[in-house]
Amino acid sequence: MDCSAAGVPPAAEGDFSMRVAKRPQRRNRAAIVAAALAVLLAASCSVPRGWVPVTGGAAIPFSDDGTRDSLLAALAQSRAYYGNLPAAYAIQYGEQSYTPQQMVRSLDLFESLVRNVGDPDSFQKELRRRFLVFESVAESGNNLFTGYYEPVIPGSDAPRGTLTTPLYSRPADLLEIPLELFGKDLPARRLMGRVNSGRVVPYYSRREIEQQGTKNASAKAIVYVDPVDLFFLQIQGSGRVEMPDGRVLRVGYDASNGHPYRSLGAEMIRREMLRREDVTLQSIRQYLAQNPERVAPLLNSNPSYVFFRERQGEEGPVGSLGVPLVSGRSLAADQRLLPPAGIVYVMTTVPVVGDPAETQPLRRFMLVQDIGGAIRGHGRGDIFWGAGAAAEWRAGYARSPGRLFAIVARKEFVAGPEGAP
Repeated sequence: MDCSAAGVPPAAEGDFSMRVAKRPQRRNRAAIVAAALAVLLAASCSVPRGWVPVTGGAAIPFSDDGTRDSLLAALAQSRAYYGNLPAAYAIQYGEQSYTPQQMVRSLDLFESLVRNVGDPDSFQKELRRRFLVFESVAESGNNLFTGYYEPVIPGSDAPRGTLTTPLYSRPADLLEIPLELFGKDLPARRLMGRVNSGRVVPYYSRREIEQQGTKNASAKAIVYVDPVDLFFLQIQGSGRVEMPDGRVLRVGYDASNGHPYRSLGAEMIRREMLRREDVTLQSIRQYLAQNPERVAPLLNSNPSYVFFRERQGEEGPVGSLGVPLVSGRSLAADQRLLPPAGIVYVMTTVPVVGDPAETQPLRRFMLVQDIGGAIRGHGRGDIFWGAGAAAEWRAGYARSPGRLFAIVARKEFVAGPEGAP
């Protein structure tokens, strides 16, 4: 990016993740957003990209506009995740390595500040004294925040009406292959495949899975749903299925077919079905409803496919860490770059529910508790907003720049007895 440029370059099409905000039409909001972007771009031009330690002299107003109870709930979920990790597991913050026990102590120390230090100035001072702060900056300099939610969709035990598409469980023939097990020189990457004539080959694409239908005996249908509902459910990763008899099934991500995620919004822009500035979750749904003959070809343009499992007795959707997500506090991020279950601080704007042309500031501590197919790189975050109409609105229209910080206790504050980890 040319930091001397006055304008803001458009986001790459590949960044679209079904959660793109409609560009404002009102002049007053456009001016506000332009000014905010100028400030953010100026800040991004003054620092390196990627993982950036924040020095003591940098002033960051660590205020929080969320509820304390929601923050404490999210901290508890991250604490549970670290409690299930092997004691020797390493969590990296730059050059610093932390054990799961040290990460729990870091969460405890942060919670103590939240509970006991009410004065904002004292909180700022103690946070900077006891914690390290790192900024996550996109390589392009353009950080991006979107949102996601828990869909609630109709379903049926057998095909009926528009509910004809199977919501599949994980197929028995799906192989998950961690490359690092075959050599330390190989990347820490997992391949998804199947065996064909004694050889491991890539697993079926979305198109192939849809064409095989129920003939693929290795994939069992949990329920039957609308094909468009299933597509959006796969993007969100978890949801609720309301059955005709009143039952509500919670389903969550179990595995994927390993194919790359391709943005439906970007594909519709490429085919000139929608203008870039008009693409939102809501506008995509409207187009598909008005053009049912184009649904299958458009959905199959994304070869990625997600398989689910039914979740029994769980409250709320569960993220990639295996812990329930907390509305407005759980963040999906690239966990290759931002430590899983760690504390982050988000500065961005979010849509005002009911008015896609207006936004409001968001300044909030969150926990990295999920991942996403389109959530890649530094400076990229996807905020979980819960379930319901308001959550879907925020997720559908959310697409804003911002700043993202990772926070962890300094080593001297999380050492065990006599300096032991």
